[in-house]
Amino acid sequence: MNSRTLWKWSVLVVVLLGMGWGSQAQQSAWQSVVIAEAGFASGDLVYNSDLAVAPDGTAYVVWAALQDGAEIFLSVVPPGETLQPGEPINVSEGAGGDWPVAPAVALGGGRLCVIWEGWDDFGGDIFIRCSDDGAQTWLSDPVKVAETDTASGQHELGGEWNGNLDVFVDAQKTVYVAWFEDFSKLVWSKSSDGRTFSQFQVLLETFEFLRWPYWAQGPDGTLYLAYTLALNTNEADVYFFKSADGGATWEGPIQVTRNPGFSDAPEWAFIGQTIYNVNDDTEQAPESADIMLTVSPDSGRTWGQSVVIAKDGAFPSIATDGKNLYVSFSSITEDEQTGFVCSTDGGQTWKRDDIPNSGPNFVFLGLRGPGIDASEVAVAVDGQGNVYVAWARGSRALRQSQIVLAQRKGC
Repeated sequence: MNSRTLWKWSVLVVVLLGMGWGSQAQQSAWQSVVIAEAGFASGDLVYNSDLAVAPDGTAYVVWAALQDGAEIFLSVVPPGETLQPGEPINVSEGAGGDWPVAPAVALGGGRLCVIWEGWDDFGGDIFIRCSDDGAQTWLSDPVKVAETDTASGQHELGGEWNGNLDVFVDAQKTVYVAWFEDFSKLVWSKSSDGRTFSQFQVLLETFEFLRWPYWAQGPDGTLYLAYTLALNTNEADVYFFKSADGGATWEGPIQVTRNPGFSDAPEWAFIGQTIYNVNDDTEQAPESADIMLTVSPDSGRTWGQSVVIAKDGAFPSIATDGKNLYVSFSSITEDEQTGFVCSTDGGQTWKRDDIPNSGPNFVFLGLRGPGIDASEVAVAVDGQGNVYVAWARGSRALRQSQIVLAQRKGC
């Protein structure tokens, strides 16, 4: 394994990506706004952003904060010509021990749910909180999804990583949660009321390395749960399970990528029966990674060859308005901003338009309790074709960290 590959997967210090700084994108298709900011120290930091957007353009941005304690926050950004974030809402309210980290947010059927990993000296647990009125009120206090005596939401590969969890809410307001349990098990649970959850079920147990679960749903209602399976720090591919009956039965595991490099961190989008899987991969960039696309034309029964759609990137996020495809990602070169590409022809060709003044981005942090933390980029689309991207940026040199939301119209 070369030094850059080792750096990418097991670094325990902040990685600085990009060199620009500024709160507002100028002379571009993008507008951006700072959602939250802090210093850049172990007790003064904002990081770990995620994003969900309602059809009307209301954006929900979540993040983790280390400021006078540690909490998970949410800002509601109403639709409008300019981005005007609301006051931060404390979602976790102390639930999550010393280190609540890695929040994820999902929206479906009018139900909004925020999930996070809570960490203390006894290990990690998975917490969730849901609202049916856009976070004006909550259905309950923070709920611990499962009572376990082992590490929840962790994986191990060149060190221990947090943030291995995901949440999905369908049109009937059913909430699905997935995470890795005891480093070796892919598990899931669901709730119809957003307050009480089923006993978690194990989909896969392995001695290999599991990373980054991701929920998706096809237009016919079929549930998909994708993830990375790594053999070592050089070899990994994307797999998935699927269920046509809300999780009563599952088919899988089914392999998506078959690349000689390290294929990692999948996200999916659907246009009809066609599935678009994006992940980062080291096959053509052994010194860093590229963003790759793998397409299935038949709901996951067969998959084409993976192709590079953007160079020098990691942890991609994908969204679609039903016609166009949008992918954001963290750039992993020193002179680029938050990456963005889009396609108007079903992924045949891609236009790159990185977000100006979006760096320096940071991806990896080493946290005392939860271990290696990855602050990822997130992309979403509203019903009017507006595209939204959320990410974390900052550096020790600048002594500042920020959560930023950007918006543009289409591709």
